[in-house]
Amino acid sequence: MAQIALAPSLGRAVSLDGCRRLREDARFAAPGWRGARASSLWLLAGVYAGRRPVRASIAVEAGWHPGAEDADEAAPLPDESNENDESSSYNDLGVHREMLEDRVRTEAFREAIFQTCQDKVVLEVGCGSGILSVFAAQAGARRVVAVEADVEMAELAQEVVDGNGVDVNVLSGRVEEVAQVVDQALDGQKVDVLISEWMGFMLVCEDMFRSVVFARDRWLAEGGQMLPRRCQLFAAPFSHMELVERQTGFWGSKPYGVDLSVLAFPALDQHLCRPVIGSLTQQQLLSDGDLLFELDCQKAARDAVRQRDCHFTAVVQHQGHFHGIAVWFDCELLAGLHFTTGPQGDPTHWEQTLLFLDPASELMDMNLQQGDEIAGELRWLVRGKDLGVVILGEVSKKSKTYADDQSGPLKFGRRLVLNLI
Repeated sequence: MAQIALAPSLGRAVSLDGCRRLREDARFAAPGWRGARASSLWLLAGVYAGRRPVRASIAVEAGWHPGAEDADEAAPLPDESNENDESSSYNDLGVHREMLEDRVRTEAFREAIFQTCQDKVVLEVGCGSGILSVFAAQAGARRVVAVEADVEMAELAQEVVDGNGVDVNVLSGRVEEVAQVVDQALDGQKVDVLISEWMGFMLVCEDMFRSVVFARDRWLAEGGQMLPRRCQLFAAPFSHMELVERQTGFWGSKPYGVDLSVLAFPALDQHLCRPVIGSLTQQQLLSDGDLLFELDCQKAARDAVRQRDCHFTAVVQHQGHFHGIAVWFDCELLAGLHFTTGPQGDPTHWEQTLLFLDPASELMDMNLQQGDEIAGELRWLVRGKDLGVVILGEVSKKSKTYADDQSGPLKFGRRLVLNLI
């Protein structure tokens, strides 16, 4: 999973201003460390997500950067073979357990399946453990075919099916590659219900929607149903001082009597240079969520979620320190049956995707007041398990408490990379 384990704070956090000063000092001591503030916007994320190097080139492909100065620095474009890499986490039963323990997700799908699948022909794309196909068989489906790309996971899913005494035909392979086998399993029939829990972090991560559309266009009967049927993506500014303190507090605590505070800013910078998967409370949002885009699963094109440029606006509703933009999605399975992955709902394994500002930015940790405005755009590009994100925006201070002699809005920009292993 992409969530980053946070070390507990063992002491008082180093302030962001202090971190910035430490970074400026370290810049002269270590020439390889690039300067703070404006120059840090152009850094490529060359750190590790888990034990695998982040593929930073995904964030600059197609000129996706807030300027052209670093175009020559861009790494080679991502290996397209990564799109078809079904190894690693997909056969990790710990990952599947986490999804199954997500009762919001699993119970919503079960209810939708029992409402729609009786006496129907059902196809599931990406069946994982096989539980949703088992639900469909238990609901009285006339025929159930399940496709799972990972060979080992497909074998385990078939064992689950057999152990529950239900009739489900589990096929192994990417749905695009085993299409003729699926045709045979369906005896040439169209399907009445197409099920796929394809959603990843920030909705689009893992790039699985393309396979769902392939299955929809080939097998879904006219008037057939898709689960889910519609998804919406939202964004809002947030404040998360607790995370900043967790990341910097240890370094400022003088462990073993040694002053390590010079490492506080690099530690924070490394952690925040990629999207952070975590849960916020509704009180940590500085405004309501703004709708970025809406996906109609029955009509959307194959690449509808792969590359987007969405705009957002927010009016700050209560005072707070600005740390970044949070993104989450709502999922409508059937009319009247939906769930949210946002802070306002019960927690899910997706949590929220937190896009932090550059820690060296003058906007990072700025105290915003009610009525202040934030506007910008969120761009992303998905290639297999790689997600490149760019956020660009500006803050317009409307509150009378703003004493700086700034003229005009304050701008921010950030490029982030999430790689699932």
